[in-house]
Amino acid sequence: MATAMNTLYRTTGGVVGQTIAGALLAECVSPVVIQTPRGPVPGPLLPNATALNCVFPSALGISLVGVLVTLFVASRAGEIGAYEPVEGAAAAV
Repeated sequence: MATAMNTLYRTTGGVVGQTIAGALLAECVSPVVIQTPRGPVPGPLLPNATALNCVFPSALGISLVGVLVTLFVASRAGEIGAYEPVEGAAAAV
């Protein structure tokens, strides 16, 4: 079960993370100017440095939220282990 959950979260994070990063990179683009004998021609649009200045802080914020959620879940792990197993409770009834 742990392996399945790990795979699920890793796949979800890979899909969502790439989508968010791609959207942020697509928002800040600059045209590349190609010099030809007839004069400059606008080339493809490429992400500029401003786009990376937006992507990395966003990734940092999302990572910090993940760490906080992990710490919260880890702090509650002791409460989960404190409950009596179902087999023991059924024998008492």
